[in-house]
Amino acid sequence: MAVLLNANELRIVLYLAAAVACLLAGAREARSPALKHLDLWPAFWFLSAGMVAVMGAARGGDIVEWVTSLLRAEARSAGWYESRRLYQGALVGLLAAGWFVAVFVAIWRVPERRRRYLPEAIAVFSLVCFAGIRLVSFHYVDAVLYNHPLFGVRIASMIEVALTGCALAAALWRAAYPERTADGASPRRLLPATGQPPPNV
Repeated sequence: MAVLLNANELRIVLYLAAAVACLLAGAREARSPALKHLDLWPAFWFLSAGMVAVMGAARGGDIVEWVTSLLRAEARSAGWYESRRLYQGALVGLLAAGWFVAVFVAIWRVPERRRRYLPEAIAVFSLVCFAGIRLVSFHYVDAVLYNHPLFGVRIASMIEVALTGCALAAALWRAAYPERTADGASPRRLLPATGQPPPNV
């Protein structure tokens, strides 16, 4: 039986599925009267859908590889191609440090009422940072990502599929269970006898 999708097509499908799931989650929050008591931010889902869709389109058109080749040609014509690794290493370090600091601050400082968006935000931000690292194309990083496959699969592909899958799962969870709090409970069940609206989540 022939393989229906190759590795690149599978990643494109995952990006598109994640974008659709974000749209569903945003539409559920924006239109459901049962969720009016929650402190919601449906625009977050629509922005996430746009970002994921753009990354999927870039994957489909090999935009990252094209931009990398363009930058490489520019470096050669400008005469700094031989010293590029110093700049590449600095950029990769800045991206990695920026990711770590942003994720740490988000986990530490995001208020409880906004934590419903945290898994999706981290997954999408991680995808953006990973795309940036791939775009920089630092030799030593590329050697690990592309030249040392595990079980016949490139590490870069594993990371990209895992992050996209996390974005898809987080959006589907919110689309299916929009009232769940950060700890998985339903706010409508927290105060069943008071007659008061449940607290923000």
